[in-house]
Amino acid sequence: MKNHLLSIPERVFVEEARANTRDKGAYMKLSVLVMLDEGFTHELVATALGIGIGTVGNCRGKYEKEGLDKFLDRHYVPYQGRLDNDQLLALEDELNKNLYASCKQIGTWIEDQFEIQYSESAIRSILRKLGYAYKKTSEVPCKSNFKDQSEFLAQMVPFIAETDESEESVYFMDAVHPQHNTRSDYAWIKRGEERTILTNTGRQRVNINGAMNALHPQEVIVHEAETINAQSTIELLKKLLDKNPDKSQIYIFCDNAPYYYCKVLQEWLALNPKIMLLHLPPYSPNLNLIERLWKFLRKKIINLRFYPNFKDFKETVLNFFEHIEKYKDELKTLMAPNFQLFSV
Repeated sequence: MKNHLLSIPERVFVEEARANTRDKGAYMKLSVLVMLDEGFTHELVATALGIGIGTVGNCRGKYEKEGLDKFLDRHYVPYQGRLDNDQLLALEDELNKNLYASCKQIGTWIEDQFEIQYSESAIRSILRKLGYAYKKTSEVPCKSNFKDQSEFLAQMVPFIAETDESEESVYFMDAVHPQHNTRSDYAWIKRGEERTILTNTGRQRVNINGAMNALHPQEVIVHEAETINAQSTIELLKKLLDKNPDKSQIYIFCDNAPYYYCKVLQEWLALNPKIMLLHLPPYSPNLNLIERLWKFLRKKIINLRFYPNFKDFKETVLNFFEHIEKYKDELKTLMAPNFQLFSV
């Protein structure tokens, strides 16, 4: 872990001052502090900024001897310190309790609490220094049970790891219903510009029942049907039997969809004891490995892509599974048996 030269409030102030100055000398001195705070050597700082090593040492010495206030005195309003450590801890506590979608909202909270104003760029600097990043939240069913998931996971992971592949196969099974519509997503767009994408009505969709090998995620068996129900599930299970003629047992982790319990499917399973369904705890999509495959599918062929007609869309979706071997390396990393538990 690197030792920082500046405190968090100082780093924020220095970055804000550097962004707003037009004085080349001041910009250089502020850059020296920022780069030293990042852990760069005097030699690297000197080379990057085109100055002498002695100048770097002088800047550091002046800061360490006189403090940031006098270091900035020639070019700026004296440093006021801004948020102190107790206030930063209070900010962290607030961010851990409540979600904020913008730096402006956080700045308003700081001003209300401490009567201190920050620009949005300064807020971003504070958040980076505190270890925060701007990213999407994760959805989790409100009825998920942390204890049940933990206990199930403690048995599932070693069960998969100890699979005797000469005799057994283990799959994750689920249904997916890609809609014939463009999905918005993040993309690199030139600053100040907006990009639009065409959309469809989204009224048509492809209904797919799928099973993915827990140890070889590039092995995916799918069955496309008008409706996902007991009958279409049986058709998928028949394909699994055909895929594993020499296995004595096929274990399948699945959710608790009602059609898995209906009489038609239960009677079929009784006649085919080679297949055993292992039901995940209720409301546990985070434990169903194949859910990651559905997200991967959307990322690769649906998000940000416009298909003028449903036929082309459907063919592309099914073609994804027919040629899934091309994603072997990506899937090997994505489908590692590491599961996240959510406490609600």
